Amino acid sequence: MANLYTRRLLLRLFTLGILLACLGILSSNRSAGLLADTKESALMPIQAPTLKVKAQTDTPLLISSPRLLSWDGREGEFAFELVNVSGKSIRAYAIKQEEEAGGSQASGVLFSNLDLTSSPALQPNQSQTIADTCEAISDKEQSITLSVDYAEFSDGTKWGSDTGMSAERSAGQRAAAIFISKRLAKIQSESNANEVMKVIEATSDTLEPPVDHSEEWKAGFRSAYKLITARLKNAQKQGGANQVQQKLRQLSETFKGVN
Repeated sequence: MANLYTRRLLLRLFTLGILLACLGILSSNRSAGLLADTKESALMPIQAPTLKVKAQTDTPLLISSPRLLSWDGREGEFAFELVNVSGKSIRAYAIKQEEEAGGSQASGVLFSNLDLTSSPALQPNQSQTIADTCEAISDKEQSITLSVDYAEFSDGTKWGSDTGMSAERSAGQRAAAIFISKRLAKIQSESNANEVMKVIEATSDTLEPPVDHSEEWKAGFRSAYKLITARLKNAQKQGGANQVQQKLRQLSETFKGVN
């Protein structure tokens, strides 16, 4: 009798083992299938976004002809025309980019300081082609709405809601440019061009700005200081003292007496 109970127990254990093994195989196959579906979903291309321009009144800049230049299913590049429709030249501006897809939202502001990029101010009726990048924020249909967030005229007056605090960033950049031009002009007047180049070569790419300003102002100061010192160092390598002096004159003239 004991042998019978033992055989029955072993049979039940053997059957249970087979059932557990089958269950493990099914669970493994289901997990693999879900993982494959997830990977396939992540790799599926997303429809290219729709570009729109927000209606604005009294804006000194007009956004027109938005167009998608490239899209690989996840990210791409687009462009548009920016026209100065005011009666004054514009030295800086910021374009806001608002994205929406299936309830998900994202936004950003692209600020451009033409004086800092050595580009001429945008004159009345003059246009400029702007390019920017975009990426999918959801697997749903996506739209990108463009608007003018800020405009800064060459006389120092400003326009716009300035949600990105571009006025502060611009002020910080101009402060850095004026600081560098005055400092190096003083060194040159007291010694010579070789001493100016020594200072440029020894100058750190970044300099801590005054503490009594906003974070946007400080960020603008740091970015401008780094960019200008890099250009002066490159001028030194390319043309020596003469080219450095030329760059310094241009810098002083550009930011002379600006607000």
